[in-house]
Amino acid sequence: MQEQVLELLSARKGHFLLESGHHGDLWLDLESLCLRPQRVQIVAAELAEPLSKLEVDAVCGPLVEGAFLALMVALLLNVQFTYSERLARSAKGGLFPAGYRVPAPLHERLRASVWQSSTT
Repeated sequence: MQEQVLELLSARKGHFLLESGHHGDLWLDLESLCLRPQRVQIVAAELAEPLSKLEVDAVCGPLVEGAFLALMVALLLNVQFTYSERLARSAKGGLFPAGYRVPAPLHERLRASVWQSSTT
């Protein structure tokens, strides 16, 4: 699957400081991920297959291309989908200067649906 994903993305080699605070030698331009939706659908199916054996209630993806892939996986699993938004955090005392969170208006609806599916 790694090769399939790399074929969908533009990649650059070099030295990069990632938003996690870690350093890496490969930068993937996620903006190009969904230019060929049919090919992404194949990757989504491969991701969904092992998840189908678990009791997944929802799939969440970051609202920077990952959400599109997460939506495809959620469709295949017939579960709820949500996205997470990037938020900047103070780097003081923490390793990760960026984080992601589900928007507040979605919290209650997700909680309710997870609770409902666990009681049926």
